[in-house]
Amino acid sequence: MNRRTFLKIAGMGSMSFAFGCNPPPKNLFSQVQAPDDMVVGQAAWYASTCRECPAGCGILAKNREARIIKIEGNPLHPINQGKLCIRGQAALQGMYNPDRLKTAMLKKNGKWQSISFSKAESILKVRAAEAAQKGANRVRMLTEIVGNSLMNLFAATLQNLNSRPPLVFEPFAYESIKTANEKVFGVDGLASYHMDQADILVSFGADFLDTWLSPVEYAWKFKAMHALRDGNKNLFFQISPCQTLTGANADHWLACKPGSESVIALGLVRQALDIGKGKFLPKSFQEFLNKATAPYSQDMVLEQSGIPLVLYEKLIIQLMGARIPLVLGTGTGASDPNGLQTNLAVNLLNLLLDPKLRLIDFTNRHRVEQAAKRSDILQFINFLHNDSVDLLMLNNVNPVFTLPPDSRVKQALETNDIFVVSFSNFMDETAEMADLVLPVQMPLETWDEYSGKQLLVSTLQPAMGKMTKASNLGDVMLYAGFEGNPPAKNYKDYLIADLAEKRGIDSEIQWVEALQQGGNFGLTVKPAKNRKSPRSKNLAGILTKKIEPLKSDLAFAAMPSIRFFDGRGANKPWLNEIPDPLSRIAWQTPIFLNPKTAGANGIKQEDIIELQTEFGRLEAAVYLSELVIAGLAVMSIGQGHTAYGRYARDAGLNPITLLSAGINPDSGGASLNVAEITIKKTDRTQKLASTSGSRTQHGRTFALSVKLADLQKSTSHHREGLTMENFPLTLPLPEGYDPKRDFYPPHDHENYRWGMVVDLDKCIGCGACAAACYAENNIGIVEVQRVLEGREMGWMSIERYHSEDDMQKLTFLPMMCQHCDNAPCESVCPVYAPHHSKEGLNNQIYNRCIGTRFCVQNCPYKVRRFNWYDWKWPEPMNLQLNPDVTVRSKGVMEKCSFCIQRIKAAHNDAKNEKRMIKDGEVTPACVQTCPTNALVFGSLMDRQSRVRKLTDDPRAYQAIGYVNTKPAVIYLKKVTHEI
Repeated sequence: MNRRTFLKIAGMGSMSFAFGCNPPPKNLFSQVQAPDDMVVGQAAWYASTCRECPAGCGILAKNREARIIKIEGNPLHPINQGKLCIRGQAALQGMYNPDRLKTAMLKKNGKWQSISFSKAESILKVRAAEAAQKGANRVRMLTEIVGNSLMNLFAATLQNLNSRPPLVFEPFAYESIKTANEKVFGVDGLASYHMDQADILVSFGADFLDTWLSPVEYAWKFKAMHALRDGNKNLFFQISPCQTLTGANADHWLACKPGSESVIALGLVRQALDIGKGKFLPKSFQEFLNKATAPYSQDMVLEQSGIPLVLYEKLIIQLMGARIPLVLGTGTGASDPNGLQTNLAVNLLNLLLDPKLRLIDFTNRHRVEQAAKRSDILQFINFLHNDSVDLLMLNNVNPVFTLPPDSRVKQALETNDIFVVSFSNFMDETAEMADLVLPVQMPLETWDEYSGKQLLVSTLQPAMGKMTKASNLGDVMLYAGFEGNPPAKNYKDYLIADLAEKRGIDSEIQWVEALQQGGNFGLTVKPAKNRKSPRSKNLAGILTKKIEPLKSDLAFAAMPSIRFFDGRGANKPWLNEIPDPLSRIAWQTPIFLNPKTAGANGIKQEDIIELQTEFGRLEAAVYLSELVIAGLAVMSIGQGHTAYGRYARDAGLNPITLLSAGINPDSGGASLNVAEITIKKTDRTQKLASTSGSRTQHGRTFALSVKLADLQKSTSHHREGLTMENFPLTLPLPEGYDPKRDFYPPHDHENYRWGMVVDLDKCIGCGACAAACYAENNIGIVEVQRVLEGREMGWMSIERYHSEDDMQKLTFLPMMCQHCDNAPCESVCPVYAPHHSKEGLNNQIYNRCIGTRFCVQNCPYKVRRFNWYDWKWPEPMNLQLNPDVTVRSKGVMEKCSFCIQRIKAAHNDAKNEKRMIKDGEVTPACVQTCPTNALVFGSLMDRQSRVRKLTDDPRAYQAIGYVNTKPAVIYLKKVTHEI
């Protein structure tokens, strides 16, 4: 053995381990090789920015031994305040995806061949120079939304190549909202909203808890607005023909006919004018509004929309009497035939009800406003058909998948005269059409900045070593677009210079501080002066247009998905495995139909039906749901890929194939709706991969709610009895035991008794906690066939229960191991694999387990998961595994551990500092990421802890507490606000 090998072995700290590897692997890691600032076994955290959607949330990347194992929210970042959504938690699966391209790919004679990155960059440089020599605009670029610095470099590169700046393509570009803002307020952009300050919220389909603008930001703002405070709650009304996750969280859902949202909005404008709102407006404009809204009487609104009179009257009374109301427009990318009119009316309503527009921020606008209109995108595609482009560069866009077939994008990319270069890391549908695929560094590998809103700078930095030899996209531009005199020697230098010149980060100290914090969040900008008063001439042709009701029996809508967004998340297995929050279906794309619609057509649950529009055809399995109004069929966007790797290919369906590429002439926006669709029953069925045992609770006490009025008038919440209705709250402490009720004596816990409180009034059902649990605890991916067999492995499940009194009302219940004090699983195991720890945890000792599965049979909560197989982590996905958590093998039971590895880490810190663990010091992964702070963790033995104080809340209860297992998970009832 040579000296170098010996030092490697010694650095590992285990002679026997190293001698078992002969010869030692080339990637053996030791302190001898470690960077100066790294300690083996301790995590290093790097602040960066999430790029899974345009919102731009701040993140912290947890690095262990030169690899990222977890992403969490950055608590210093003003957008997400330390929280992340389900897609942000799954971002690592893009970095470690086994189908990520490791080399550049060149198409020759219709076949792909692997080439080096340097050769690919040279090909691009030669092609760019040749195209530039032929004349103006021979080089074109279509890009996703990027940061200011990279966009500036794109523009400079294309200018140097004698071409126009790039066009920004985002499938959801909010054209009708931007157009409405320009016509009413004179601001052609996307304002942000101080939703947390509103005393009533009304939304015309804006799915701000799903995908709309900045869902994590608006989730915490919504729950700040909607919180139970001093015995009262503010109201939220949702007006739409189907419920998204946002609508499911509304106090009142006004289920309107498709396309009638504008009728309701204009009716509300008329109501506001009738009670004297708008006196501050110019007389001529008041007269115009009165004339434009005159047809929208209460009777006309009710007839065309189909909403109940009682709900409409309640909405009018509450909205008109509010102190500081906020009305939101249409949903993500949605532009139904009357979408622009809806958004115009929404803006006018906000102006009438709050003339100072205190809740609308035109200064700190959302960056996604830079996305081009769909009309500009289609014009760009048509330009490609005209033989006037030699080189087309595509940056992380997939228009072949996200645009309807009649947009002709596929035919444009097949043009022989255009050399198409895709900077994609995956062979998706668009990359397949390219001539050269040149992968570039992914966000967690690169230097960059991306600011989701205008009043901040949010930085990106390499949080780990490069997975491939790919270059930064900025470096590719500097090399390929400039000959001899680039603006900087590399993109990092360009970035630093650009931030110094335009964003005020002009010293090394400021640069280091920005990297440490994740950006510069203290930018001060004078309030926007460009807001103008509305003019009747800007609105006359649109607002006065007659709104025609839909005449077809069945319309169709494609809805953006909280899991897949526009389809970019479909190659991440966690997002496929975690079921849809409303249907609880994983890996598949069913068609949602109202039971009345299905019954009228002789269709049942899981029947496969044929869907036919003027533009396309699909076959899909039916999911019956009262969350869709009769006369509407709904499918989620994001699945149905024909490429994009093993997890996306052939999983689910793509409803975009049923849509038209037509645009709204007034807004330039696309529509995710089709006015008429025909359905035809086939003779086949498909079993849906549902994780929901039942849609309702069958009278059991799992997810409970209480009316606000009952909570206000109730004086005593003490219960004493042995039945389901009056069984008391019995804490998993000695004080929770009563000899008259309990056979077993209490446990003696040492210093701590860990527990959790889950506030159902704050839980929105988004599933971020479930994704965080997968990431933290190395949970296996079983895929669709095993889900169909009931063998899903998720430790935390967000159960969705419909109210038995009204199937349109939902309650979400995060369900995990309850860590019971009288745990039935512990006593039934013949080898004591379920173990009650001295701190109250129901541990699962993996190397004791022999797989009898008696424990799961005895568990009343059905939260234990059995490993029927050895689950696979195809390389390099194994690099994401958390080294602090054992990877379980076939034949072993597993379940939620309250993230015991984090508890142990806190113990070590407290021991080293000779103190007790502080309240809030231990934060399980689910608690850490929850956008609405619905979960609280701590020691129930500490009477001053937050978790213990919450158990005194009159809403506190234990799920099916009457079985007397004394769970350590305490739930707080959802508060329903009915008026």
